[in-house]
Amino acid sequence: RDLVNRVRAHQNIAVHTRTELVKHGGHIGYFQSTLETRSSNGHADRLEIEHGVTIVATGGVETKSAPQLQVPGTITQRDFEEMFIHNPEKIAALKKVVMILCVGPQGVATYCSRVCCTNAIKNAIRLKLFNPSCQVVVLYKNIVTYGFREEYYTDARRKGVIFIRYEEDDPPQIDFDPLSRKVIVKVRDLALDKAITLAADLVPLSTSVEPSPGTKELAGILRVPQSSEGFFEEAQLKLRPMDFMREGIFLAGMAAYPKFIEESISHALAAAARALPHLTRDRLHLGGVVAHVDPTRCVGCLTCTRVCPFDIPKVIQREDRSGVGGLGGAAYIDTAQCQGCGTCTGECPATAIQLTHFTDTQMMLREINGLGAWQMAVHDG
Repeated sequence: RDLVNRVRAHQNIAVHTRTELVKHGGHIGYFQSTLETRSSNGHADRLEIEHGVTIVATGGVETKSAPQLQVPGTITQRDFEEMFIHNPEKIAALKKVVMILCVGPQGVATYCSRVCCTNAIKNAIRLKLFNPSCQVVVLYKNIVTYGFREEYYTDARRKGVIFIRYEEDDPPQIDFDPLSRKVIVKVRDLALDKAITLAADLVPLSTSVEPSPGTKELAGILRVPQSSEGFFEEAQLKLRPMDFMREGIFLAGMAAYPKFIEESISHALAAAARALPHLTRDRLHLGGVVAHVDPTRCVGCLTCTRVCPFDIPKVIQREDRSGVGGLGGAAYIDTAQCQGCGTCTGECPATAIQLTHFTDTQMMLREINGLGAWQMAVHDG
């Protein structure tokens, strides 16, 4: 609460609530964005802003669409934590609790959300401290409590928490018995190699962390890629975890993938450190190897717009860019965004695109019969 108030009161920070990004263009050092703010009566106001960099920190959310949550007596781990704070009398009345880890939107989670195991074990320990007589069983596919968090797992075992492993292709089955008002959980115990049935008063589920709503639409507006899980994808996992391939756009927190709060803080500090050098300079020096288009040779075939891995070339209509035969438009490449990969240069069928310092004339060396002027020597005998 203190941090939120400090941010809102800071003279150099403008906070826009109930606001979304609807348009984003430009390049590093000179982005233009359109923000749309909706009031409580549904009225929408738009604001145009200019900024040097963009940091994406949209976070993630707890999955609420898991089919197991439709069964009475099942809640998410986050809702379970709320019970400790607001309904401690319900916690004290529990006799048997079964926790199920790795629950995803389609049943079993298809990727690891990192925080779920530690959070579940933390709640199990809290439950045993609050209600020692309660029997706590944790059903897991894999336990991921890396580093010093392994101590939580050891502590939970000492306090009597029972851990039972299940296989991904044979997940626990949940049903509700209206007569006993109990949740019935059936699972195959791999250690005993037989199916067992557990009756529980409550079944907290560790559901996976998924991207925040609107992530796909935002990725399209910013023209940045997404991972196979739907999160934003960084330029390089090890070397550039806070960068996108588009210069001037940075990534922080759970927007990239699920992580603990201390990891999110470190990621945010790294993103801020990457952004600051661009904001503190009077001018930015961009790379010299960039592609440029000769509009008098462009035939408007759109090949460059399809092959560019960074989605940079655009066909625009302007008086000085009429194209071949006055077709009404020609390709344009923003040199501030171009990465100089040369893909469009090699694919352009009209050879209308050249790479600075690596033009066809420079590479072929026609004056001295250079590249492509090989001769074959014939030797007798």
